[in-house]
Amino acid sequence: MLLPYFSPGWFFGYDIILELLFAVALLFIVIFAHKVYKTTTQRSVQIFGIGLTLMMISYIVQSIFNILTIYELQNNISFLSKAQYYLIFQFLGTYSHIILMNIGLVLILYMTFKVENIKILLTILAVSLFAIFTYDFPFYLFTVFATIYLVFISLYFIKNYINNRSKKTLIVAIAFIFILLANAHFIFSINHQIFYVIGHILELIAYLFILWNFILVRRYDKKKRKT
Repeated sequence: MLLPYFSPGWFFGYDIILELLFAVALLFIVIFAHKVYKTTTQRSVQIFGIGLTLMMISYIVQSIFNILTIYELQNNISFLSKAQYYLIFQFLGTYSHIILMNIGLVLILYMTFKVENIKILLTILAVSLFAIFTYDFPFYLFTVFATIYLVFISLYFIKNYINNRSKKTLIVAIAFIFILLANAHFIFSINHQIFYVIGHILELIAYLFILWNFILVRRYDKKKRKT
């Protein structure tokens, strides 16, 4: 399996910072989802929280391996050693990100089905992971699967907004639409690295919306406690 790296040289480092910011944004939502689950014990909230947790960990793991890559490239070692470390860290970082992010998105997709058949979840996971890791360009196929998942996830949250007509549900729907657009751009990053940059910018916008929603929910909770 071939494992190309899609970030342009000038952007390498900035993507690490952005991915860590994505992880921080997700951390706030994961904590909030955990609190909601403890109060309501809703199965859908639990699954949603686990899915977001895996997405958060995927960004952290990828960032760690990218940082290790930069560290080794700056070390006073031979060119061959630098090349070996680069390939190893990029391999581990990319594949860890693919596995964790794919499972996280599948869990969120499964949550939108509102069913309790674990066979459906396992089937989607098995098919997607098998296809990704038997394809010559795993990152490309992963982004295709992720985009398909996000189409249905976005439609779920759009429908949720139409049914509830609240500011918070609208923000969540917009956030997932931006994550969908980001993944759609990653599909084309295999041939055009600028799409990798645009995808990260769209993800940044998405997670800013998620943070905004978290702030609104926190303010609402504080007002509710005071009354």
